[in-house]
Amino acid sequence: MALTVSAADARAQFARIASEVHYSGVPVTVFKNSRPWVVIQPVKAPTSPNAATAAALAEAHAMARRPARFEGFADMMAALNAET
Repeated sequence: MALTVSAADARAQFARIASEVHYSGVPVTVFKNSRPWVVIQPVKAPTSPNAATAAALAEAHAMARRPARFEGFADMMAALNAET
């Protein structure tokens, strides 16, 4: 069953609604002026990165710890953005 709430009730009880959505996994549609306005839904679990992305992220973290070694940073970030 779809859950709905008015915009006024969503504003007044946002913390309770957000918690309920998080734990139940059931989205709630917020209505404004008797029309669907927004949907509050839980965030999907992140997926595991593939091997190339994981290696690039590890390299980026290592570079962040050594600021003097940013030679290939722009290329690496471009490659990461191209994968997503």
